[in-house]
Amino acid sequence: MALINITTWYLDYQGPTLALPVWPKDVCLIEAKIASPDLSQFLFCAVGNHWRWFSRLSWTYSQWHNYLTAGNVRTWVLYQQGTPAGFVELCSHPDQSVELKFFGLLPAFIGQGLGARLAVAAIALAQQWQASRVWVHTCSEDHPSALKTYQHAGFRINQTVTQDEEMPTDYLAAALSANFVHSRISHFDDKK
Repeated sequence: MALINITTWYLDYQGPTLALPVWPKDVCLIEAKIASPDLSQFLFCAVGNHWRWFSRLSWTYSQWHNYLTAGNVRTWVLYQQGTPAGFVELCSHPDQSVELKFFGLLPAFIGQGLGARLAVAAIALAQQWQASRVWVHTCSEDHPSALKTYQHAGFRINQTVTQDEEMPTDYLAAALSANFVHSRISHFDDKK
């Protein structure tokens, strides 16, 4: 692991109650109601690898499964013409707040105006989940427009933290998620 200096911004939503956006006719946002470590790990890597998301690269199949079945996580997948284009992951907390935990588009779908609509959808879905507070965090290693996108959607910075974080030294090797692949194979081999 290597230490890199990262600035993290914590933001609270300060805008009005939102309605779900209207999508182009070839786009839809669907909740993934069945906990699927395979789907969630795919979305995390497909969206996040381009921005070097690393927090879940070492997760095993069981870690993903336990996280997704804890009862406080919901995931929506954005599709364009039947192809996964992005996702929203919301996490409710004991204080009744809902965190926009992960949000993003696969690289091929960036620049089509879907990101701003997906941010509105994420806020509306969090509000529908009876959130007392909707919040998000992003960092200096994320998409260059992430902070601006959140602020444009109505989020306001309430805290900024700069600290050294551990990132895999060989990100490309870590991005292959060997722990997940090996543990997934073992999980299903054990069921035979």
